[in-house]
Amino acid sequence: MFSSYAAIVKNLRGVVLLDLDEEGAWSSVEWLVKRFRYRDLGVTPTTYNKYQDRLRKYMEGKPFRLLSYPIAELKEFASEFSLCTGLEEELAEALIMASVYISPIMVISKKHSDVIDKLSVEKVKTCKKLGTRDWKLHMRIADYSVLDTYEFSVNGALRAIESCSRNELLRIINDREEAVRRDTKRYWRIRCEEQTGEVFLYYIDNLKLYANKCGLERACGKSNVAAALSIIPVINIPLGQT
Repeated sequence: MFSSYAAIVKNLRGVVLLDLDEEGAWSSVEWLVKRFRYRDLGVTPTTYNKYQDRLRKYMEGKPFRLLSYPIAELKEFASEFSLCTGLEEELAEALIMASVYISPIMVISKKHSDVIDKLSVEKVKTCKKLGTRDWKLHMRIADYSVLDTYEFSVNGALRAIESCSRNELLRIINDREEAVRRDTKRYWRIRCEEQTGEVFLYYIDNLKLYANKCGLERACGKSNVAAALSIIPVINIPLGQT
């Protein structure tokens, strides 16, 4: 398990969350494949099992790679995360895998993006039509959003788990919300404040989501699960993207 993780993690640029039953989803997948000919994108076990017949030709690094859990404890935690948050297994697993693999999520699904919208702690909206260069640049910036905040994010989750203190948890979550607000400034080239703008990026705080829906006490003393409780940027790829 761990050797597979180590072989993939450095070259991974995102975890893909799909619903191929939605109209326009497949054209967006093919658009994404063209953008990532030389970098890997992750597919979670649940997503692959559901769509393996259609995704098979793009696997083995073309550009999709099947992800695995580096340790059994994280696989068990993903199941618990799905159950106690009430999220569909595909979405819950993508959130956990994105954190563990230090990558943004790339969502191609209105069903999933509608749920993510309700759970997000912040959004980046754009009022312009993005060209290929805009997409490539800002998808790369989203990768930096994860990398640059990851140590801070996981250390905060670890402190929350070890202290099991509600007051400490609230301090950590407030600090994370401020970090997210600062991070949105990376997207100044495309960002707009208008309510009518299209969402380019959502931020999900896995720690806040877990604490609110499941109760932090369930994770107390389980230091390894801190790796699954970082802040996740979610890139919203429109259906029918070409």
